[in-house]
Amino acid sequence: MTNKELSNLVNTYIINNGINKVFLAEKLGISRQALDKLLNKKQFSLDDANRILNIIGYEVSEVLIKKV
Repeated sequence: MTNKELSNLVNTYIINNGINKVFLAEKLGISRQALDKLLNKKQFSLDDANRILNIIGYEVSEVLIKKV
C-alpha cells in the first residue's frame, strides 16, 4: 500500500463515518487546513493514519505487502 493509498483509506473512513473534518481537526489540535495538508503529505505514515483514526475509534493494524 502506498502512502497515497493509505491517506485515501483514512479519508474514506472519515467520510463513511460522517465525521466533520473541522471537528476532527479540533480533536487533533490543528486547523482544518492543517488536517488537509496532513492527509495530502507525500510521506503520510501509519502513525499519521492512526493519529487520525484513533479519534473515530479505528486504527490501522496491518498493511499488506504484495508482489507486483
